[in-house]
Amino acid sequence: MKTDRFKLEELIVSLGQINEDLSTMLEKEFDTKEGLTEDQKMNIIIGMRELHKIRYDATWECMNRLIEQGDLK
Repeated sequence: MKTDRFKLEELIVSLGQINEDLSTMLEKEFDTKEGLTEDQKMNIIIGMRELHKIRYDATWECMNRLIEQGDLK
């Protein structure tokens, strides 16, 4: 993976994706006739948590690499 300040910025911005994901879930739950079952809600939330952790870990790893390279102080 390319590691520079632009990649770090991209990764930081991707952390906000969870907001869009939650909005999509809420729209399905409250703005449609069928909504979501309890199982669907739990599966979606578990998936979002895992994806957010992956994004967070990638951001942290990129930041640490930039520090090690001396590109971020």
